[in-house]
Amino acid sequence: MITGNEGETARTVAQQTPERIGSGLYRRGGTIFARVTIDGKRTFRSTGTNDPATARKIFKEWRNQQALKSHGIELPVAALARNRLTVGAVLDAYVEAGCPTPKMKAKAPLTLRREVVCMRPLRGFFGNRAAVSLTLADCDDYREWRTAGGYVTTYTRKDGETVNQRNKGGDRSVDLELIVLSNALRLAKRRGSIKANPLAGRESYHDTTKIRHCREVAPTPDGLAAIERWLRMRGNDDLADLACFLAFTGLRIGEALAMDWEAVDWREGVLHVQRLKRGCNPFVPMLPDLVQLLRGMQTRARSHLLFPSPLNAEQSREQCAVNRRLTAACLALGIGHVTPHGLRSFFVTQARQSGLTDAEIAALIGDKSGPAIIAAVYGDVRQDHLLAQAKRIQLRATGGRAVIPLVIPPCPPVMPCATASPVVHEAA
Repeated sequence: MITGNEGETARTVAQQTPERIGSGLYRRGGTIFARVTIDGKRTFRSTGTNDPATARKIFKEWRNQQALKSHGIELPVAALARNRLTVGAVLDAYVEAGCPTPKMKAKAPLTLRREVVCMRPLRGFFGNRAAVSLTLADCDDYREWRTAGGYVTTYTRKDGETVNQRNKGGDRSVDLELIVLSNALRLAKRRGSIKANPLAGRESYHDTTKIRHCREVAPTPDGLAAIERWLRMRGNDDLADLACFLAFTGLRIGEALAMDWEAVDWREGVLHVQRLKRGCNPFVPMLPDLVQLLRGMQTRARSHLLFPSPLNAEQSREQCAVNRRLTAACLALGIGHVTPHGLRSFFVTQARQSGLTDAEIAALIGDKSGPAIIAAVYGDVRQDHLLAQAKRIQLRATGGRAVIPLVIPPCPPVMPCATASPVVHEAA
């Protein structure tokens, strides 16, 4: 194989007088160099040997490879490297590139962390499988393996005990993990490591009609008040404040936990928010209920953060603790399951029932998707509001019955015909 840096090789040969030993081959300093043309420029390349016979074979093989390249024929060594490319190597290259989008743009940090987590079961199942050997049938096998609990998660609890938990991923989880694998294969295809993405055109396993949207885990106004009372009676004022704050602002929990008191603009009556997922409108209006809540939170503030951790006031509270306490409150109260994102849906539902349009609500919660996602995912209409609106329907005209007078236009006079002869009645 002809190797060596072009500039250094040419400089080495130029500084020393080479000895010509054959067609296109020169020896100098115990090494044989080949005189080649690369990109229209004549230069020297080292063969890495001092044996003329070996150098001729290397030079001949190099010229054969250049001829194949010029005719668009793939080299055998490239095909061998492609066949040896494993799924693990494809995922490693994808992570090293920063997990870019199809347009080679950067993703949000939270999305990157989730994709790295999705790669763990993928590495565990596919292992050292060749990327070019993947088929859609392998996706079915992976789904069965994940559904059967084939992936085991190992983590350490706070008390130091190591726990092995067998996860059973549903169809939605399987689809998300296979999407990450397809993204990595697409990048490998873009770079020329593989000829085609073997998972292109794969259909989803999950049924979109069975997905539980956030509006299905949103509380009613009475349910929110009950959750707040239950948390405050148990000394969890910070969690009660967070639940009401999410319901009164429509923020994502990640946006709310990162806020500090400097973001509260009392004079303008808005909250300055750092939106996630490239959201729009970095502000939230401070409604009267929210102002009252924030005033009460000021009296209990112990950090520059609105919701600091109980263990470290300089860090935000962990989201998993919020989820657990909301679940415990719902079970104790006997109401439907409520999530932090369901509290975001609570704000959307209240705004819809107050008469705001879906486009206005989408702008208030900072969602760039617009009114379509409000109607499909977030928005809901409660039965009491629906019944109240139905009572406004008028099926008949109101007031007394109107009598429409019947007007008959007069008949036009009959004019005698000018050409007609007069009729003469003769006497008998």
